[in-house]
This record gives sequence, C-alpha cells and structure tokens, in this order.
Amino acid sequence: MVTLFNCFSFNDEWYLIEMALALPAQEIQFNKIVVPEDGVKESDWQTVLAEQFLNKDGTERICDLYETPNNSDCDSRVAFFIYKTNSNILRSPYGQFELSDAEGVPDRLKDIIEFDEDYI
Repeated sequence: MVTLFNCFSFNDEWYLIEMALALPAQEIQFNKIVVPEDGVKESDWQTVLAEQFLNKDGTERICDLYETPNNSDCDSRVAFFIYKTNSNILRSPYGQFELSDAEGVPDRLKDIIEFDEDYI
C-alpha cells in the first residue's frame, strides 16, 4: 500500500507518503526510494526525508524521527516526505508508484507526523 498526501496546508511544496511494507523495519532501504528526474544524474535524484515508523493502523508513531524500531515485526508502516518535482514517479525496491491524485492528510496523521523544521 502506498498513499500520497498533499502536505499540510502551510506547505504545499512537499508530499507526505505513507507505505505499508511486508518487511521488517531493519530491512527498509530509505536511501533507495527515489524520485527519478530527466536531465539529473541518478546520484542526485531526490530521496526521502524525515522517515518515521508508524503502528500497523497508522495512528501512532512507534519511535522517534529518523530512528528504526527495535522490534521483530515482519510488516512495517512508514511515512516520509518528498519535495514536489516535475517527475510523477516514486521508484523503490518495493515497486514504482505514480505521484498523482494526492489526497488531503487524514486526521489520524495530522497530530503524529513530525517535521524536520530545517528542511520542511
């Protein structure tokens, strides 16, 4: 499951993305989740920012920003930000996803998602 949200009303330059993955948290490779851009070297493609782990329902964060939970769950739910570009694709080892038809941020996420104020 991948869901794309328009970011919060005060900042429309970012997307918030939520993913449910059939992987333990320790195996998720955030640095390989990228937004490919024509005319930009692959090594300079945008990667995720402010990744955070959520409980299975997506109603609580289960650890601090940028930390990986120390649990044995085989499934993970994560949220992170990407900056909006002209590209409409999010590429990852877990599939390629279209960046369109963003939804509004649901109430269950509004109070639990943390921002990295140096970037967002």
